[in-house]
Amino acid sequence: MKHLTQPDTIVCDRCGREMRANAPDLEHQERLAIRFRAGTDSVFGDGALVESDLCQHCVREVLGPWLKVTPDDPREPRHRLDGKPRRAYQEYQLPGWHDADE
Repeated sequence: MKHLTQPDTIVCDRCGREMRANAPDLEHQERLAIRFRAGTDSVFGDGALVESDLCQHCVREVLGPWLKVTPDDPREPRHRLDGKPRRAYQEYQLPGWHDADE
């Protein structure tokens, strides 16, 4: 995984596309950043840090068949992203989060 010294530029770890903040193509805001700590007996290795930055094109190409995409209006969304957590986490990484809403 490449890390650039320029924080407003992210490089897709799969295809190498540069995604610049504030660029007119908006690729930077559509990227998927993956970062988590692998658990015990993980296929990635016990306690390994797993990271990747993917452009939207690679996300669609690699995960497309399994993604559930619901068309919506961004100005008047009918489908809201409510609840916690708002990112992808493994349950053990958020102790007590499921108790907060009960």
